Amino acid sequence: MLSWLDDSSFLQPKELILTAKNIACANNKRKLNYIVGILKNWENESLLSVEEIDSYYEKQKPVGKTEQITAGRDIPRWV
Repeated sequence: MLSWLDDSSFLQPKELILTAKNIACANNKRKLNYIVGILKNWENESLLSVEEIDSYYEKQKPVGKTEQITAGRDIPRWV
């Protein structure tokens, strides 16, 4: 993590590391390699600030009708 603070091209390295950590925890991935992977992806995509990352993920959200996800198998309506 220290190398990401010192040597990365991020404009706000501390905030980006914390954001990556929060994303990893939200996905129940609590390994350092997962966080490093997120940081590498952002660096490869030239996402260098929190604002750029937020904007990138906003664009990734599906637009329009949301689908309802059901657990298990479908139950016929006539039942």
